[in-house]
Amino acid sequence: MKFVDNETNHYLNSTDGRCDRESKCGYLKKPTSNCITNINNCITEVIQPSHHNRKVLQDYCNTKQQSNFISYLLKHFEPKDVLRAVNLYHIGTTNYWHRATIFWQIDTKNVIRGGKIMQYYCGTGKRVKEPFNHVSWIHKQLKLNKFVLQQCLFGLHNINSILKGDTICIVESEKTAIIMSIVLPNFLWLATGSKTSFKEKMLQPVKEFKVIAYPDKTEYTNWNETTKHLNKLGFQIRCSNLLENIKIEDGGDLIDFLS
Repeated sequence: MKFVDNETNHYLNSTDGRCDRESKCGYLKKPTSNCITNINNCITEVIQPSHHNRKVLQDYCNTKQQSNFISYLLKHFEPKDVLRAVNLYHIGTTNYWHRATIFWQIDTKNVIRGGKIMQYYCGTGKRVKEPFNHVSWIHKQLKLNKFVLQQCLFGLHNINSILKGDTICIVESEKTAIIMSIVLPNFLWLATGSKTSFKEKMLQPVKEFKVIAYPDKTEYTNWNETTKHLNKLGFQIRCSNLLENIKIEDGGDLIDFLS
């Protein structure tokens, strides 16, 4: 969103403005000149979201090298069940960090919105957070500097294989969605990718389905408030307080409950 000179009705320049994208970067640069401007009346440029060519699935999913996360899965589940989950969610592998995992975000039209890169310990299945939180995106690895990320639910492409009225289960973590798809394969498991992504824009594609949301422990109040709001808009969501009533650490999820 750019500032406009009220006298000329032209953009001030290419740098003054505010980021108004879904993946808000926090960018805000105000004019330093004495011209009269009004950001409320500024002209908004519609920036189209980017997407990846499907060739990236071939390049990063059909690799001979297993990611640490897949190695962890193979230690705890039958190989055929792990293979089913890998194929269902198109789990990828990259050496952005050695044997890191790619969680592709693919929408209902099979458009690849993005690929989140995360690193795990193959022994414990825990995320690598030291000396820094190992989370990035494939467009950064590919140096696609002008890539405009517009996220969708992880696993969203799989709703094309179920009927409207069927039940969908939504969790926060991609890892949790994958493991739960192995443990309870009769349900479709999707993930928001973050606690703040449980919101109308992200959930709009599942409005016609029955949804059970499983927030991480301590997030029930926030997700339940969102649930109440969305149900007034025609959604069919039930927010589970299962994790609030058991002894697991704050931030724990269904995997901690099953452990």
